[in-house]
Amino acid sequence: MKKFSNLLFVIALFGLFAFAQTNMNQQTAFVDSDEIITNMPEYKRAKSEVEAYGVQLQKNLEAKQQKMAEYYQEVMQGAQTGTLSPLQQKEAEEKLTKMQEELQKSAMDADQKLAQKEADLTKPIYEKFEQALKTVAKESGYAYIVERKLFLYSDGGINATQAVKAHLGI
Repeated sequence: MKKFSNLLFVIALFGLFAFAQTNMNQQTAFVDSDEIITNMPEYKRAKSEVEAYGVQLQKNLEAKQQKMAEYYQEVMQGAQTGTLSPLQQKEAEEKLTKMQEELQKSAMDADQKLAQKEADLTKPIYEKFEQALKTVAKESGYAYIVERKLFLYSDGGINATQAVKAHLGI
């Protein structure tokens, strides 16, 4: 059994060595994707659109909240002046509870809509970025292009950020 595990170790070591030899001639590059993507005109437009959509959704929520606050004040005033019967007070409390639940649901829906809008607008941007990476890698002979932030330590390497930016026209 020990001979078998030693043989597996030697085979694995040989495989690792062979893999390293085949990849020695291939270069690895890195990019700063944040620097590239945040400078893409499409990203700036998408960010602006998402922010405007978020403001619109927020205004809708605030309008619903204001309507609920006004109804609450109306109910409180009626309760204090005694113009509401106990049945009317109970119905008003139920309506306020329902309004609160609808407001919470609207807030969750708004969050989902905003996230979906952002995903819809940024998907083509990331696809364009990925295509630019592939093109630059192929044209430059890079075996890999990795995100700069993934390196814990690097002594050298090729920074392909400018090449990708140039390919994208930024």
